[in-house]
Amino acid sequence: MIPRYMREYQMEWRRYDRFLRVRHSLDTPGQYLLERKTRYLTFPDIPLGTDRAAQMRDSYRPVWHFWPNEVSLVSLNLRLQDLQRLGGAKRYHETLLGWEEVEERLQDARHRADLESVAGELYDRHAWAEKRRVTVPDALESSE
Repeated sequence: MIPRYMREYQMEWRRYDRFLRVRHSLDTPGQYLLERKTRYLTFPDIPLGTDRAAQMRDSYRPVWHFWPNEVSLVSLNLRLQDLQRLGGAKRYHETLLGWEEVEERLQDARHRADLESVAGELYDRHAWAEKRRVTVPDALESSE
């Protein structure tokens, strides 16, 4: 049996998605599970008395595991992770690919900058070794 405040949250979550339910976790005492109704095509052998076995029996999938003190964050996370709100799975995938491309370009630029820095240091060191570079006294020291 879940507490009254949890049932109130569950009513809010069901307004968001009518196929959601909340229950106590069998695997982690004290933790709650938010699950969504689904359909299973295969039924693998799962040890009885586990969260996964209960989900398979009732045709639910895990959405969110949370502790009682995190209950106020569930609604926000449901909205943030809703693929339909983000334009669907295909658009989300394209967005992720775009971010990946940007990250690759930034990483290439960082590597190029590192290589240029190392090459400059090696050139300076080689020039000093060949005596092509000399120390120039500061203007203040030469005026004295």
